[in-house]
Amino acid sequence: MSGPYNMPPPSRVERTGTIVTAELAARAGRSPDYAAENEALHSLAQALAASDSAMLQKLVDTALALCGAGSAGISLRESGSGNPCYRWVAVAGRCAHLVGHVIPIANSPAGVAIGLNSPQLFSLPEQHFDCMADVAPHVTEELVVPVPCNPEPMGALWVMSHDDHRFDSEHRRILTSLATFTSAALTIAEAKSAAEARANEAEKARNELSEAENAKDNFIATLGHELRGPLSPIESALGAAQKLATGSPAVLSALALANRQVQQLKRIVGDLLDAAKGRHGKLSVHPTHCLLGDIVKDAIGAASEEAERRHHQLHVNLPAYPLPVFADAARLTQVISNVLGNAVKYTPPGGEITLQVDAPDPNTIPEHDSTPREVVVTVRDNGMGISRDLLPRVFDLFSQSRCARTAAEGGLGLGLSVVKYLVQAHQGDVSISSEGEGKGTEVAVRLPIVRRSAVEYTGPTSHGITPARILLVDDNADALEALAMLLALDGHEVKRAYSGEAALSLVESFVPDVALIDIHMPGMDGNELARLLRQRSRLTTTRLVALTGYIDHGGHDSAAVFDCYLVKPPSLEDLADVLKAKTKLPPLGSADGEFQLNRL
Repeated sequence: MSGPYNMPPPSRVERTGTIVTAELAARAGRSPDYAAENEALHSLAQALAASDSAMLQKLVDTALALCGAGSAGISLRESGSGNPCYRWVAVAGRCAHLVGHVIPIANSPAGVAIGLNSPQLFSLPEQHFDCMADVAPHVTEELVVPVPCNPEPMGALWVMSHDDHRFDSEHRRILTSLATFTSAALTIAEAKSAAEARANEAEKARNELSEAENAKDNFIATLGHELRGPLSPIESALGAAQKLATGSPAVLSALALANRQVQQLKRIVGDLLDAAKGRHGKLSVHPTHCLLGDIVKDAIGAASEEAERRHHQLHVNLPAYPLPVFADAARLTQVISNVLGNAVKYTPPGGEITLQVDAPDPNTIPEHDSTPREVVVTVRDNGMGISRDLLPRVFDLFSQSRCARTAAEGGLGLGLSVVKYLVQAHQGDVSISSEGEGKGTEVAVRLPIVRRSAVEYTGPTSHGITPARILLVDDNADALEALAMLLALDGHEVKRAYSGEAALSLVESFVPDVALIDIHMPGMDGNELARLLRQRSRLTTTRLVALTGYIDHGGHDSAAVFDCYLVKPPSLEDLADVLKAKTKLPPLGSADGEFQLNRL
C-alpha cells in the first residue's frame, strides 16, 4: 500500500532477510482441525455480544490457541494529536503485559504487511525493527495478517513464537480467517457505537424538547394565572358598575363595550389554560344525560351577539325531534361555540353561516339498545377559508393562517386544538375542509353520544338566591374589593380578609355560609387556612371554595380540605351555583363529587 504512511520499500526489508514468507509453502503442512476451529468460531460469535475489549481479547486468545503461539495480539491504527500509529489493543500469552504498546506505522512488521497487503512471516523481527526492542522475551518468528477493511486495512492480527516453534501455511490460513472475523466484529462494533451515539443524541434532543415543552407549558400556566388576576376585579367591577348605572343608556353602552372586550380576553386566557390542561391530560369531561338542542342553543347564544353585530345571516337546522345525548354539556357547548365563533370571526360582514345537526331519531332506537348513535354537527361559512398547505396543521397549537393573523381579534390559534381534544375525549372526531383562502370553511364534528333516554330540560338560573354570609380571602386587594362589591349589590353580607391570619380573626365573630379562599397567598396559603377553618366546630356547615388561576388547582392538599374550587375570575354563574347549594358538597375528588367543570 503506497500513500501517507511512508512505508519502507519491501525490497529493502527483504534484503535484510527479515521477511521469510516464502518458507511457509516449503514447510511441512498439517491437516486442518476444523472441529477446533468451529468450536472457536462459536465462542467468538458469542463474544460479539460482549464489550469491544472482551471481544478482541477473545480473538487473540483464540489465535494464540489455534496457532500454538507464544504471544498473539491485534494492532489497530489510531490517530491522536500526533502522527498516526498502531496500538496493541489486545494481547495474549507471554507479551500480555505489553497491551497498549504503541508502534509506528512506518518501519514496523504490521506496517510492512499492510503495505504489501498480504500476510507476512518475519524472522527475528526485533533485530530489524526498532519498535520491537522492548518486546520480551526474544521473538523467533512473527506471522502478521492485515485486518481487511475498506478502503484500507484497519490494522493487523499477529502471532509470535519465542522458541523453536515455527509457523506454517495452515497457521496463515487460520490467522487470515480470524483476521476476516476481526474485521467483521470491529465493523459491527463501530456500527453499534455509531448507532448508540445517534440514539444518545436523539434521546438528548427528546429530553431538551421535553424540557422546552414543559417550560412553555409552565409559562402558559403562569401567564394564564397572571392574566386572570387583573381580569377578575375588572369583570366584577364592570358587573357592579352595570348595576349602579341602571337608567343611564350611554354609560351602560360603554360598559357593555368594555364587558365584550373582557369576555374576549377571558376566552383567550381560557383557551391558553385549556390547551395546557389538554397537553397534561387535566382537561377532563364528565358526561351526563342532557339534550343536544339545549347545548346548541347555549352555543348559539354565546355567538349570536357578535354575529348580529357583523350582520351575518345565521341559519340553524336542528332535527324536529328532541335529541337526548350522554355528554359533558358545558364542554360540548364550548366545542360548538368555539367552532361557531371562528366562523363568525373569520366571515366578512354580511356573510352567511349555517349550523346543521344530523342525527337519527332516538325513538327509532330499540328500547333496550344502549349503543350510542352518531350525531354530526356541521358549521359552514363563506368566509376567509384556509389554505391547502395549512389544513394538515390546523388543529396544532398556535396554528393560524395568514388571513387569520391579519384579521381583527385573530386570537392565538388555540381554539381548534382545544376543540379536537374535547371531541376526542367524547370518543368523537372533528374534521375541517376548505377549498382555499377566500372560499369558506366547513367543520364537521362527529360524536357517538345519541341515546334513547328521556331528558327534560332544566335550564340553569341565577334568580331566587337567598342572601348569604360570605367570607372573601385574597391578597389581591383589587380583586377582593370588586368581587365583594358585586356580591354586596346582590344583597349578600360580605366580609373581606387579605391574609389567612386576618380570616382566622374574622371568623371569631363571623360565621360565613360560604368562604371563597385564594389558594396561592403569601405566608399562610389557602390550603393551610382551610385546614385551620375545618378545625373550628362552629364552621362545620361552612362551604369552603378554593379560588385559583393555575391549571393545577392545588393537588391532594386542596382535595382534602375544600368542597370545590372555582377558576379565577369566577363567573357569576359559578358563584350562583355555589351560593344555591343547600347542602354541604362532597369533598374534591370523591366519586360523586362533580361541581360543574371545576370539581374533580
